[in-house]
Amino acid sequence: MPSAPLKYTSNMLAPSAITLVEGNTLRLKLEGIPKVNVLQARVDQKHIVALNDTKHTARADSWQFEFVAKQAGSARMAVASAQGPALSVSPSAITINVEAAIALPPIDTELGMLVRLLLAESPSPERMGSATAADVKKGMQWMRRVIANRLNSDKPEEFMAKGATGLGDIIMADDRGSVQFHGFNRYPNLEAGIVRNISDSLAIANNGTHPKRADYTQFIQSAIDVASEALPLDPSPTGLFAWRSKGASSPGPEFRLFAIAAGNDFYTHVRLKKKD
Repeated sequence: MPSAPLKYTSNMLAPSAITLVEGNTLRLKLEGIPKVNVLQARVDQKHIVALNDTKHTARADSWQFEFVAKQAGSARMAVASAQGPALSVSPSAITINVEAAIALPPIDTELGMLVRLLLAESPSPERMGSATAADVKKGMQWMRRVIANRLNSDKPEEFMAKGATGLGDIIMADDRGSVQFHGFNRYPNLEAGIVRNISDSLAIANNGTHPKRADYTQFIQSAIDVASEALPLDPSPTGLFAWRSKGASSPGPEFRLFAIAAGNDFYTHVRLKKKD
């Protein structure tokens, strides 16, 4: 009985278990199998994984199968001959585990704004260097403290946000084109580069076959958790009031460098103090 290995379209051998995320497309192929061998893929839980397409390519005598992950759960898929000579396919069956997609909070909410700011101002897994995921999350926590300290300082005008009543007023601060947080002064209309970077990170986090998926899922989830949880403790006894990219110039003469976290310099203020 002839045998054939199932492969990804990249020619990598398919394993016996595959993890996908809701909405992912999975493409597999069997090569060197003539059209006379009519092959058929079967899925036992079609509401979880649906067979979207089956076709034969004569040029390479290749049978190709396309599946779509519909919802979270687990399904088993197998390919067998429906007509023609018997064929041994390896693996004989594949378990497809589908995980729920991760989503950002709605863009038109304060929570959604804060999450997107944290993602935009923090190094993604491709840019972390020697920093760890824990370092990046700590940096996000410190960013949230900066914004909260500015709002609660009774002096939001010091940060171009006179009359501020919410975090959004601090984040969108704009004084005749001079802004506090690059690209966020016209939120939710973000600059194309910021939108692209956040979208790329989210796409990788929701791609079950991407080698960096776990890193990006943690990156996205850290931003959501930091923005959603109780206000983190301030590492400075007087409070953090600014951050800049590592090595950038100080925000002003009244700021003092406190510490570096995940590629950003964090500053205290010589006059203003945290309120908690």
